[in-house]
Amino acid sequence: MNFQQFIGVLRARWKFIVLTLLIGSFLTVGLSMSKAAVYASTGRVFIVVPDNSAQVNDYLSTYLVAQRTASYAELAKDPVLLQKVIDRTGLQLSRSDLASRITTKVVTSTQIVEIRATGPTPVEARDLAEAEITELVALVNEFEKPTSDKPAAVVARSTGTPLLDSVPVGVPLGFVIAIGVILSLLAGIVGALIKDLLDISIKSRQDVENAVDLPVISALPHDPSVAKDAHSAVAPGSPLAEGFRVLRANLRFADLDSSGQMILVTSALPNEGKTLTAVNLAQSLAATGQSVLLIDCDLRSPSVAANLGLENAVGMLSVLLGHISLSDAVQAHSSGLDVLPTGPRPPNPSEVLETDAVGGLLHVVREAYDVIVIDAPPILPVADTSTLIRHVDGVLLVARYGRTRKDVLRLAAERILGLNGRLYGVVLNGIPRRGGGGYGYGYGYGYGATFERPEIASPRPAQGGGRRRVGDDPAAHEAFR
Repeated sequence: MNFQQFIGVLRARWKFIVLTLLIGSFLTVGLSMSKAAVYASTGRVFIVVPDNSAQVNDYLSTYLVAQRTASYAELAKDPVLLQKVIDRTGLQLSRSDLASRITTKVVTSTQIVEIRATGPTPVEARDLAEAEITELVALVNEFEKPTSDKPAAVVARSTGTPLLDSVPVGVPLGFVIAIGVILSLLAGIVGALIKDLLDISIKSRQDVENAVDLPVISALPHDPSVAKDAHSAVAPGSPLAEGFRVLRANLRFADLDSSGQMILVTSALPNEGKTLTAVNLAQSLAATGQSVLLIDCDLRSPSVAANLGLENAVGMLSVLLGHISLSDAVQAHSSGLDVLPTGPRPPNPSEVLETDAVGGLLHVVREAYDVIVIDAPPILPVADTSTLIRHVDGVLLVARYGRTRKDVLRLAAERILGLNGRLYGVVLNGIPRRGGGGYGYGYGYGYGATFERPEIASPRPAQGGGRRRVGDDPAAHEAFR
């Protein structure tokens, strides 16, 4: 992974990183604030040879004092002594609790025992340290009590009352919070990288080409207004509208500029944007002045009519059943596009699409229009689309950024090619605006080259100009009367 890809991961998964950062920061602050402050107080006990001892300058006496100092440092945490400290302070503590709050050590190269006590308040810490020192001095002097024939080997003396320290011990709160925030940020970044490595969905042009060896014929950016309401119109000047104009231009390089061409739009699975692509591609083609018919062949889940604000009560099925003529079933849209909805839903969609009547209908409309765009069902869950592929000139396969899995896209492409279908390419839909590098295309052009956008003619009235309609063709009118 290079630096550009790394930045692409951060941009694509910034929400995950921010969420991890916020959760980690809140936990750090919460734990830091909930942890009670601890205060400490330190005092010292000096183990010395009495002035009147005959061994003051004796080397053996110095060694003896060092040994005694170490021994008394250990005895400072003796259970009997600790109980005396508890009794002296009156605190409700067990000996084990007190032992965990008392620390003793011999200062290097000295005869000093340093005693450190901790507590929830500065006063309690000082009182514990003072009581510990008092009891330790008493213990030493009791053990070293002189006799008539033997003077005390050592005596213990306190160096003074332990100080009252009002500053809590431990790492400063601000430092702990700063470290927690930094670690949370790092955890978010590492988590984002791991998620990206484990993610098998389509996220880039390279993912598509590696999965199906097909070009990305157009990259459609995510449009919040369309994502919120699938029936809302695409704003003419929006990046998404530009993406459909790019798709239209690139399709012309696939020999779709001749009369009567029929293109099928499908996806591997539902909710990947095939209807959005079919509707807006048809409108974009109609905007150039061509006669365009959009057919909704998704008999299981029709949505073209609702998307365009048209009526779905009658349509293709009505024509096939002979209830209405083809010219009466076709509805004109304000964009200059003709639309043939599904009509009533049949109980057996696959069987309906396999009939010769459907082939005859498609043949008739091919003769009447410059371009026919078919919104077909997803190809993997049902067999409906497989029966339509033999009638069309080519197929557009729609994939959804971050949702369509690579293996699923590969399987869909293999099924289309296995049916001898011609795949024009993949339309990658829903690319986030923050995408960059391998994680988004900006709003670049299909094959990586910048094609010149053709001039867009003003939409002609549905009934006017030189456009052919089914109703103007006597043969088509009689065929499905």
